[in-house]
Amino acid sequence: MGYLPQFKNDLFISYRRASNEGQDPWVDKFCDSVRTSLRDLVGDVQMWRDTAELRAGDAWRPEIAEAVDSAAIFLAVISRTYFDSDECRKELDRFLGRLKSGDSGAGRKLVPIYKHPPKPDQELPRELAEIGHHEFFNLEPRPWRELDPRRDYDDYHERLGRVVFDLMEALEFLQGQQKKAALGKVFIANTGPELQQERERLRTDLRQRGFLVVPEREYLWNADDHRERIVRDLSESLLCIHLVARTASIEPLTPARARVQLELAHAEMKQRGRPAPLVWIQPAAETDGGTRGLIDYIENELANEGVDYLQGSLEDLKTLMLDKLPKPAPKTPPKPREIALLVEDGDLADLGPLKSLLADRLGVEPRPLKFSKATPKDEERLARTLASCQQAIIFWSRQSEDWVFDLMDLDALAQRLGPDRLCIYATGEDSPEKSTFATKKARVVQAVVSQGEAELRAFLDALPGAGR
Repeated sequence: MGYLPQFKNDLFISYRRASNEGQDPWVDKFCDSVRTSLRDLVGDVQMWRDTAELRAGDAWRPEIAEAVDSAAIFLAVISRTYFDSDECRKELDRFLGRLKSGDSGAGRKLVPIYKHPPKPDQELPRELAEIGHHEFFNLEPRPWRELDPRRDYDDYHERLGRVVFDLMEALEFLQGQQKKAALGKVFIANTGPELQQERERLRTDLRQRGFLVVPEREYLWNADDHRERIVRDLSESLLCIHLVARTASIEPLTPARARVQLELAHAEMKQRGRPAPLVWIQPAAETDGGTRGLIDYIENELANEGVDYLQGSLEDLKTLMLDKLPKPAPKTPPKPREIALLVEDGDLADLGPLKSLLADRLGVEPRPLKFSKATPKDEERLARTLASCQQAIIFWSRQSEDWVFDLMDLDALAQRLGPDRLCIYATGEDSPEKSTFATKKARVVQAVVSQGEAELRAFLDALPGAGR
């Protein structure tokens, strides 16, 4: 289990194989340094990267795809030949798709690490060009030179420190987002070492289902306020789980501490009208003398007061536990973003392919607005639709160039002018007017030969905050 319970992998490392070959495996050392520093700053992180063993056969591809899909942070180690690798391009493209896929993109981050400067003729994706990055090379003195961890020790480690700090902030922010979105807290009492593995299994399952688990760490039992800390955790919890062993513990105080937590949980849950604690007693042929008092307390006193205890499998406990926890509300599908589509009556017959492209491939809901020449057929509907849509498209098929300019001169479109807000979609038969049309008031998409899908997608993505 990594740092972020909502993701299987905290970090996915994408790199060109050549960046890690030779006598000085740069990527190995970089990743080891990042992992060690993050362990010290935030805790254990789950870092995934491709290994030589996975490339032995064809089975590696699904594993890489799954690792990308389940990663919170995509760390791209970009060398001069990174974009020459189809596999690196696939990894990056898949993560970019995840970033833009609505709810599943929330809580993800792209972190570029430039091991080398890009090739002079290399055009980077806009997403990389527009976000902060880290450079591990110096342009001066010329020619540029890659930083060597030994020769450039101070410079290299200063930049490595900035990478680690960036990742630390990202991980802590994402963890904070997960806590805000949690379905609630569940108390799983501290146990002795012999049941720590069972506790971790329950904790992992609950965290993956969207619950926070307390306590996060072992209590300081000799601190004066340890009882207050237990009560505080209990007061915020929907349910209390207690794991008890019949066998002797290697920590003699385990039964006494388990009883303290049980007594406080029983009282707190009863006072707050919440479900009584669930107690799982580990099956065993005999009961150790050191735990006899605790077992008797559970089977006699607590059982008589409505506390459930069971001695079956841990899966039985998990089933009972989930039955008592609130179920997450079914997610309502997000409402598609709407876009105004201005069309003359005579062009309605040609409109179908564009509507299908917008709805089926580009994920927006077209709202057609009909015109008779340059006059809207319903001015009230035009104003209402434009007010609710951040962008508009003028569908130009059979009309003249003058018709397009007349539409752009409408007062109703005054707030929708500009290449990020208004698009002229030229389709139908080619003409000198269409091929030479130019304006600063709108983006022009020439779709006479093709559907212009890429240009439309760029238009729809151009407006900040206009997510689909």
